[in-house]
Amino acid sequence: MSEEKYRYTVRLGPDTERMVREAMPKDNCQSLNEFTENALRFYAGYLGAKDASEYLAPVLSQVLHGTLDSFGAHVNRNLFRLSVEEAKTWNIIAGMFKVSPEQLKYVHGKAVGEVKQLGDRLTYEKVYADPYPLEYSLDLLTGEDE
Repeated sequence: MSEEKYRYTVRLGPDTERMVREAMPKDNCQSLNEFTENALRFYAGYLGAKDASEYLAPVLSQVLHGTLDSFGAHVNRNLFRLSVEEAKTWNIIAGMFKVSPEQLKYVHGKAVGEVKQLGDRLTYEKVYADPYPLEYSLDLLTGEDE
């Protein structure tokens, strides 16, 4: 049973014609007629849809996934670099100071409170103004106990 077809004359500019020819293989179209019919169905459906997500969701989803995957990889690389630097700093500091378990527990509680209170505004100057009390201080220039 053959479907009745109608003939339309369409005039395209050179840029549009080139764009259509380049897009045809992406849509697995064997003919210009097939591509044009698919494009018209899509656009008419898009205009007639109350919720265009049926037409836009797959495209937007692919773009967002690609962008977010790239962004996530970038953030992960930077967090790894920062973690390595922080671990080096901790190891250096741990080698310089002897802190008892009680002091460490106190310092941890104070740090959690500061971070909650100050959020992203925690700076060295604010910590320096009210440092954690240790049993002794160390002269970092000479390396001797005071």
